[in-house]
Amino acid sequence: MIALAEPATREAEGCVKARYPHFSASALNAYGECERKWFYRYVCAAVDDPGSAASAYGSAFHLALERFHERYQRPRPEDAAKMRSDLEYELDGAFAEHRDGFPTAVEFEIQVRRARRTARRYVEWLVAESKRAPFTVIGRELRVELELEGFSFIGYIDRLDQDDATGAVTVVDYKTGAIATSAAEYLERVRTFGDFQLPFYYWVRTAAGDRVTQLVLLPLKDALLDVRPVCLEVVPVPSAAVKRDAPSGTISIADLERAKRRMIEICRELTAPAPRSFAVTRDPEACTFCAYKLACTRRPAPDGERFGR
Repeated sequence: MIALAEPATREAEGCVKARYPHFSASALNAYGECERKWFYRYVCAAVDDPGSAASAYGSAFHLALERFHERYQRPRPEDAAKMRSDLEYELDGAFAEHRDGFPTAVEFEIQVRRARRTARRYVEWLVAESKRAPFTVIGRELRVELELEGFSFIGYIDRLDQDDATGAVTVVDYKTGAIATSAAEYLERVRTFGDFQLPFYYWVRTAAGDRVTQLVLLPLKDALLDVRPVCLEVVPVPSAAVKRDAPSGTISIADLERAKRRMIEICRELTAPAPRSFAVTRDPEACTFCAYKLACTRRPAPDGERFGR
C-alpha cells in the first residue's frame, strides 16, 4: 500500500526583492527592456553569465581610457602624436589584463588591432574637440550615488569634462557596442523610458552642484569610421525637431524630469508589498544576446520562427 504524503503548505506570496539595496541605471535599463530579464538577473541570479569577447573588449577599452586620461586631463593638439602612442600603450596593457575574456589567441589579436585603429580615430576626435573648445577631464570612471525619495541609485560615469571658458560640464559615456545612431533616436529612447543612464548621470551631477549642459554617447565600436558622438544639449524647454539622422540635438529638463519620475516609479513597483509577475518583452531582438534566453519559455519568437514552434 502506498501512503500519500500530506501536501506541503504553500509559501505565502510576497513582494520580490532584488539582491542589492540600491538601483543602477543598468538595472533600470534591463527592466525597461524586459521585466523578466530584470527578474532573472537581479532577483534569481538564474544564470551565471560568463561574458563574451565583446564585453571583454569594452572592459579593456574603458580601462585603457581611464588610465590614458589620468595623464591627459587637458588634451592639446601639439600632443597628438604622443597621445596616440600612449593610448596604444595603455590599450596593450588593458587588453593583456582581460586576455581570459577572449576565446582564442586569434580573436584576442584581432580585437587588439581593432582597438588600436579605433584609438587613432579617438585621438583625432579629441584633438579636434580641444581646438574647438578647450576642456579639462575632471572625472574618470567616477562612482556616483543619488538618493531619490528614499531609493538609492548608484553608477559610474565614464568621463566628466569641464569647459575651460564657461565651466559647463559634459557627461561622456563610452559605447563599444551598438548604440543609437542619432540624437533623435536616443532622445526617443529616453522619452519612452528605454534608457535611464544619461538622465541619471545628469541628476546626480546636478545634485553635486555641476552645471551640466551636454550629455554625450561616444561610439568606439567601428575602427573604420570616424568618432561621431551622439550629443544632446540640455535646454530649459523642448526645441524644434532636428533631422532624424543628425548626431546633435537637444533634451529638455522636462524630459529629464519625466525620466527621473519613472526611475522612482519603477523602484516603487519593485519594492511594493504585493505579489506581482514580470512581463516578457515583445521585441524578439531583445532576446538575441540575452543570457536567460533558454530559461525563458515565454520569450517572443522571431518572425521566422513564429509558426515553427
